[in-house]
Amino acid sequence: MPKSKQDWLDEGLKVLGESGVNSLTIDALAERLNLTKGSFYHHFEDVQDFQEQLIAHWAEQYLSTSTHLPDDPIESLKLLDMIMNEVFSPITEPEVAIRMWAHENAMVRSFVSQVDAVRHEFVLHVFRVIIGDETQARLMADMLFTMTIGSITSLPRIPPERVLDLYTEFKRLYGLGD
Repeated sequence: MPKSKQDWLDEGLKVLGESGVNSLTIDALAERLNLTKGSFYHHFEDVQDFQEQLIAHWAEQYLSTSTHLPDDPIESLKLLDMIMNEVFSPITEPEVAIRMWAHENAMVRSFVSQVDAVRHEFVLHVFRVIIGDETQARLMADMLFTMTIGSITSLPRIPPERVLDLYTEFKRLYGLGD
């Protein structure tokens, strides 16, 4: 059964999440997808083209969801709660490898920076809406953003339920609902 470019990219993200960037080879991907190398070259010019499209594919999952931010404080906090509850789903598993890769690859670093800017702006928007004070909103956004990214990249990894406990405590300290 022929596989699409999307299949190659999705499998690439799985490999990144499971084994890191050094395991991201044409042979390994072709074997996992039960395809030939020719199929890879049907969709991508070379490994560099694949890597660029792979990182763009990863980033698009975050960049495409940032267009509508609610102005209602209750809706903003509900959206933030939903995102925090989903932040440790399989879609985020490649993030550790991508962040490590970004330290040595300018193209990857550029995409990670874009994603982080969108994430930070979202959290800042939520706190601007809820708090109304720019200085306090920035402090809160920086704290939550740092906690979340730190929990994704810390070794050993902080279990998702523990991060949610930290988020709950963050909300309690700032009097943000239940």
